[in-house]
Amino acid sequence: MKIYDISTDVLKTPVYPGDSLPSIKVVNSIKNGDEYNLSDIAMCLHTGAHIDAPFHFLQNGKTIEELPLQSFVGSCVVKTAKSKITAEWVNNNLPLNCERLLIKSCGKEFLTDDAVLELCNKNIKLVGIDSLSVAPEENESSIHCELMKNNISILEGIDLNEIKDGEYFLVAAPIKIGGAEAAPCRAFLIKGIIVTEE
Repeated sequence: MKIYDISTDVLKTPVYPGDSLPSIKVVNSIKNGDEYNLSDIAMCLHTGAHIDAPFHFLQNGKTIEELPLQSFVGSCVVKTAKSKITAEWVNNNLPLNCERLLIKSCGKEFLTDDAVLELCNKNIKLVGIDSLSVAPEENESSIHCELMKNNISILEGIDLNEIKDGEYFLVAAPIKIGGAEAAPCRAFLIKGIIVTEE
């Protein structure tokens, strides 16, 4: 069994244009004579590897703690996209009965509207991507809303640079933050375990 960390360091990862930069404030320090080390962190909930909840784009959508954990834990497939992610790409790369798809694009590609419609016709629980967003800036709302309305969870900001295409076991459960539209997660892949899902 081998574990691959596909999270990024939240203090070093690029942030979406306009989002707050993450920072850590040291509150207590053993080095300075305190009994223990203690820090506060300030960051946008969409920094690094994170899950978008429907409430991010839908006023009455579910918030992060309302999403089923089953969506973020289970078998997945990693596939490389070297050009625009279209419906044709989905049909050519999505294996039969795949429930979680992670797209490796070196952070350069995004889902198109027709790709999203094709994904919504499949039995998909989650789509993840190594870009800062599944959608280009000019089409954020349409793509997010369509996925969210069809109960497809969104994992963004992962690092797939060292990951080969293939089948893995994904763990990417978001931190439980009541009422939030998103939450960071420690995303990782496991190779070499066999899991039977109901």
